[in-house]
Amino acid sequence: MAKQIVAAFRLKRKFLEVVNMQSDVLDILTAYTRQVMFTRPGPETTRMRNELIRLMRAKYFPIAEESGHKSAVPVLDKIGGEAAVESASPITGAPARVFSTYRTNNTRWFAEEVNAGTSALSSELRAEIARASRDGIAQAQMRTDVINSYKAELKAIKAKRKILRAANIDVANAEATGDLKAIKAAKKEVAKAKAATRRVSTAMGRLENKVQGAARDAVRRETQQAQFASYRQAGYHTFTWVAVGGSLACPDCDALHNDTRSVREWQGQMPGDGHTVCLDSCICELVPDQFIDKEKPITGPVNPYLFQEL
Repeated sequence: MAKQIVAAFRLKRKFLEVVNMQSDVLDILTAYTRQVMFTRPGPETTRMRNELIRLMRAKYFPIAEESGHKSAVPVLDKIGGEAAVESASPITGAPARVFSTYRTNNTRWFAEEVNAGTSALSSELRAEIARASRDGIAQAQMRTDVINSYKAELKAIKAKRKILRAANIDVANAEATGDLKAIKAAKKEVAKAKAATRRVSTAMGRLENKVQGAARDAVRRETQQAQFASYRQAGYHTFTWVAVGGSLACPDCDALHNDTRSVREWQGQMPGDGHTVCLDSCICELVPDQFIDKEKPITGPVNPYLFQEL
């Protein structure tokens, strides 16, 4: 059973890594480093904001919903049997009404995050123009220098994210061996990789980090809501918290691992509701209690990078 749950987590992780989304966002941000931003920074950054929101709402939120449904189905199939899958089919085959309000709120939250970042970018661009005028620097040269610095940092951030993913896999491999020394060393590399992705020097770098972080959180919310709704639609009402992240899981989530409550008792205390140390970035799961093998419980936080063969 543990492997089936991990298989579902891995299916969601594959989408939550959102490599395509990261590339799309990078393309949009890179496009807006062109000179047009310096001639009309206000309208152009507004257009960029609207394009990012449209991209999430029209492309990635629907895919996130589908991913959430699909990650629930393997477990329903193996544990709940055909009846569970059949009862869940309406929600896995068509959008659920429960998502209408949720999607609106999620989009609004993402828009606010992007708006804050683009406003900061627009202000810094205007400051760059003012400083260039004050110092007698040719605007053409200033534009070239800033555009080049933006592009270089965006490229560097992309490379740092690849290093972070590799470090996460190293932690999973170390956990599989049970070598405490190797686990500690691997976690140290993850910490260094995370710090590297946060070190930025330009407004575009700060915007890129902010937008990518907001996009990942919005996608995670959508997939978790879809998966949980699939379980509810299948008739499950009691859920067990399964901590995710292996030895990197936050202490609050670790303490909640294997805690079982009713749907009503979990209201306001679900993963991502903000009551744990990891706040709204929580990636833990609420799994139907019937799916947990009481004789072979999941002893600790699941690392979704494990069981690569599933």
